[in-house]
Amino acid sequence: MAATTTALDFARSFCYYIPRSQPIWVRIQAECRCEIVDNATGRADAYVLGVRTQTGLRTTPPSDALDPGYDFWMIFSRRHIFVRRGHTSVYTRNPTRVPVEEFVTTGWQLRSAPATALDSPAAILAALQAGRVIVARTSFAAADGTRTYAIEYPVKWADGDATNDAFRVETGPVVLLDPDRVRVGTPPAFDDFQWAYLDYHAFDTVRCLLERPTSILSAATYQASPATPRRHPALSAEQVAQIEARLYEGWDTPIPPAALRQLLQTDHYSAVEHRQAKTVLYALDQ
Repeated sequence: MAATTTALDFARSFCYYIPRSQPIWVRIQAECRCEIVDNATGRADAYVLGVRTQTGLRTTPPSDALDPGYDFWMIFSRRHIFVRRGHTSVYTRNPTRVPVEEFVTTGWQLRSAPATALDSPAAILAALQAGRVIVARTSFAAADGTRTYAIEYPVKWADGDATNDAFRVETGPVVLLDPDRVRVGTPPAFDDFQWAYLDYHAFDTVRCLLERPTSILSAATYQASPATPRRHPALSAEQVAQIEARLYEGWDTPIPPAALRQLLQTDHYSAVEHRQAKTVLYALDQ
């Protein structure tokens, strides 16, 4: 096991802001810290993702027509707050990038704690069995080596295998940026962020489960195991094709066909990319 260092303590790390519309202090627990670094100059831009929360349905009685409920996440940077709103349908998507000048104040309070690097599957298993808090730092490099993108995040789900000297981490959500595209000093567009869960068995490769707009029929053909049968039988590929043909073909759609497809899509983790990366896991010492 490696020497003691420090790592973020996400239980004590927060984003905050004061809106101009009302005199309240808003505190949001941090979910992931992200940093893009220019390797030549050492300049860096930082982003902090807050945890998911809910809003809407504030009318009496609740009304989706007047005030629809939705999930939302906020990504804080020194220059902007990026707001993602998760509605029922992709068609309703309306992310924003708000300059910090529109708030009284914004920022984050990140707390570090003494930690021990876990450099082997055996060390990870021992930390899991001891009930220690584990965080990880994963770094991705641009193809030309000029920039590095790193994320630090809590490990919420992991397992260790003493028999095969192996481990697995499955955790998220995290937000990713493409170090081949994003430049330090240039604010990213909202769509530059990728929403991902991570799944990995090694320190040098990460399986990224990426969120994509996905048809609500995409998993209709999934055959569940007999131990956990579906409430409704799986559809065949032919049945799905018949439903889609009826939805999208042979009539004058009230909105453009591409928008109609978006109306029947939802954001879902439905893409997989294996990426080279460097990951270090830490167990907090307190």
